[in-house]
Amino acid sequence: MSEDLDAQLIAALQQDGRASYSELAARVGAPRTAVSARVQALLGSGAVEIVAVAHPQLLGLTSLAHVSVAVSGPADDVVEALCATDASVFVSAVSGAYDLVAELRVSSAHELYEALAGLRALPRVRAVNTLLYTDVVTSVFMPQGPLRGDVRVDDTDRRLIELLERDGRMPYVELARRAGMSPSAARARVGRLVTSRALHVAAVVRRGTGGSGGSGRPALGAGLNLGGDDAHVTGFLAALPGVEFVARTVGRFDLVVTVGADSTTRLHRVTERLKALDGVRGLTTWAHLEVFKEHYSRGVARTSA
Repeated sequence: MSEDLDAQLIAALQQDGRASYSELAARVGAPRTAVSARVQALLGSGAVEIVAVAHPQLLGLTSLAHVSVAVSGPADDVVEALCATDASVFVSAVSGAYDLVAELRVSSAHELYEALAGLRALPRVRAVNTLLYTDVVTSVFMPQGPLRGDVRVDDTDRRLIELLERDGRMPYVELARRAGMSPSAARARVGRLVTSRALHVAAVVRRGTGGSGGSGRPALGAGLNLGGDDAHVTGFLAALPGVEFVARTVGRFDLVVTVGADSTTRLHRVTERLKALDGVRGLTTWAHLEVFKEHYSRGVARTSA
């Protein structure tokens, strides 16, 4: 019962990390007291963290890529190098033909090439395969859609973003106190940032943290090869419970997907449904075995105003 409730709460918090306990209770159909207890338990265990992420465009990050790395021998040195670079927001050991996958977010194609060149030059790296994101269809790790053209942020907005990066569920009273404004003004500012897609606040499952609840949720990556129009497939994926990320890509796959579930059995059922979809010509999957880095927050520079 609690595992099912946890899964529903995680899904709801991935949509809106600042939803109130009353709103969450209405969404999952459970008593508010039970919802409050489970959310606090998940957050307290470190299994789930509520993070605020500014839109990559607001940060000047216009080149996003999924990188698969094959390593000869132990991967420790390669993992350390990937985790140390600011370009990487996600680094994971995986099963399958490659040993590691990473997501890179940088400011230009040239910067991406330089990052990949540095990765290829590492002694144990024997192959690097890169997929360029052309469009992020859905993601719990960033705002959805392009940044609105009329977005302007000032020092107060930056301060609120910084505070929410540290604690995505910080109460408005505390946000207001630290930012030097009224709670109603803080609420209005945060609402404007979210509505304009400058900011997204959501739950991130910390896999392999050793805590209870969400840390035991396995995750699967998948690369899809499509035939014809992808609208049917992307629409199906965007609505599928457990899907955390979908991106259109240029490279060996047409779509890259991340799916989380409370068991490997459910992940298997998802892959079977994907293989049965009209338009899916090929499916390659990999299991996330250990996540070494998952850090999507980055302060908004003053030049972004």
